[in-house]
Amino acid sequence: MLSFSWRSALHAAFMVWATVLISRGNPCIAADKVKIQEAIRKAQGYVLRQRLGGPYGAIAALGYLKSGGDKNSPAIQEVTQDVLKRFQGGTYLPIQHHTYEASVDMMLLEALDEKLYRPQIEAAVTYLLSIQQPNGSWYYPNNIHRIEPECGDTSITQYAVMGLWAAARVDVEIPVEVWEKIARWHIASQRDDGGFCYHPFDSEFKIDPESKMSVGTMTIAGSSSLLIIRRILFGDASQDPEIRPSDTKRRFGVLERFVEEKGMVKREVTLRQAAIDNALKGSVRWMIAHYGEKTHRSQRWFTYKLYSMERVGALMDVVDLGDHDWYDDGADELLTRQSSDGSWTDECTSLASTAMGLMFLSKATTTIVKPKLKVNLMGGGLQAGGRGLPDNLDAVQIKDGAVSSRKMVGAVDNLLIELERSSDAKVQDVQAAVVDTVQLDRPEDLIGQVERLRKLAEDSRAEVRRTALWALGRSGDVSAAPSLIRGLSDADLSIVREASLALCILSRRPEGCGKTVDPTDDSQLGIKDGTSDEERKSILEAWQKESTKRWLDWYQRNRSYEARDDRTTLTRSGK
Repeated sequence: MLSFSWRSALHAAFMVWATVLISRGNPCIAADKVKIQEAIRKAQGYVLRQRLGGPYGAIAALGYLKSGGDKNSPAIQEVTQDVLKRFQGGTYLPIQHHTYEASVDMMLLEALDEKLYRPQIEAAVTYLLSIQQPNGSWYYPNNIHRIEPECGDTSITQYAVMGLWAAARVDVEIPVEVWEKIARWHIASQRDDGGFCYHPFDSEFKIDPESKMSVGTMTIAGSSSLLIIRRILFGDASQDPEIRPSDTKRRFGVLERFVEEKGMVKREVTLRQAAIDNALKGSVRWMIAHYGEKTHRSQRWFTYKLYSMERVGALMDVVDLGDHDWYDDGADELLTRQSSDGSWTDECTSLASTAMGLMFLSKATTTIVKPKLKVNLMGGGLQAGGRGLPDNLDAVQIKDGAVSSRKMVGAVDNLLIELERSSDAKVQDVQAAVVDTVQLDRPEDLIGQVERLRKLAEDSRAEVRRTALWALGRSGDVSAAPSLIRGLSDADLSIVREASLALCILSRRPEGCGKTVDPTDDSQLGIKDGTSDEERKSILEAWQKESTKRWLDWYQRNRSYEARDDRTTLTRSGK
């Protein structure tokens, strides 16, 4: 690891996060953007004036690059060559900080040139996986500390997760079992109060009793690791409101576009998303309960505190947290504490501290985690970009072009009954309530509703069909596939699109069946400017025909044994 300062730095990070997580109130005054840019410029200058060799050079270079620095600067070229010396004959050999060092080196090489340095990243992955504990965590190497079967370090493990995440983004294959073991270790080691601790294991040799207590920095470390793994295993799936509190940036309930994220695993996952979400809900509750606490550690490791907070904030997709703007608060603290030479200094050492300050101010994680891509598919539609809508978009509906209050709650079965009976004017209300209930509350309520949803998928009203197809795709029931496949031939192109996306989700194949997933995307279909309506229609019909054939083939291979008592296979094979 990167010395005692790095090992302990993560302890401090979560306390400030806890202070900003709940209750909305008066907005903070935005941090001065001009001053922030000047602080970034001064800190970058400080980094470039230092000798960047040794174990702290890589983190300093990473902070410089993530804040917009020049990859070709002599200082960065120097540290790159220093890092590359740790790769000998296809093997990675860290200097002294082991997991921390390997992880930071991978992140730096990915930021520099992910294609050029992919072999080195693969070698570092091999090293990291070779020292993973059987329980899924990482710990100090046995030449530094005695290793016991249940050893595990929440801080070290978080860095391993970040390094492996960088490798996954370069398409280095990380076995899905690795991610699941890490997640299960976090879930098992979470404290009863919902927090995370530094060393969550019993030991035959003496350890600091405080290392088994929930603390802010370790709670953010555990939460960060779980959020990364959640993203890798399940993509950008909607988060429970207890994990991601609603805010005014969130649009009115939408039928989401399924997006394959770079680095997302494409193999079957055995771990349930709900297991990760329940652990995250516990850690969020801990953060709320310990809101505003200040400790001696949080002051000693303030840059790491802010760096970690930025990462979790980006992963949770939260802008305003309670009465606080976590970014403005952190920026104000950094502006106040910056030295005249541009550096920040705490127990992490000046190089590492300055790097972490840079990554906070430049919102480094947003270079990895892109904003959620959501497409509004409600019949009435919203004004472009949400302009002109009230702040609370969770309680509005669009009717005859006007915004009015909307409140529709209830279990899925009651909502579907309401959808069956609703007049056209009320369909949107029920549609939004179904989406919200499934996404954010009780997705398991779809169990047992497939037959009703099949009937709704044949409804004469487009919005009802769209809602039914959306829900069928999230039912987890392969028997829903025929209704979705029929939806590919719907006369309404937006419903065809919904059916295609739903099939991707149901089949757990984000890449689809080998054809483009979105039939409304001209570039994906190969439609160019100047294509005639007749040509466009022909291209779309060809896509529908081929997609239907491929999805039928998938269904034939994956349907249940009971569903095989038909003549479909014989008919399709021409016998």
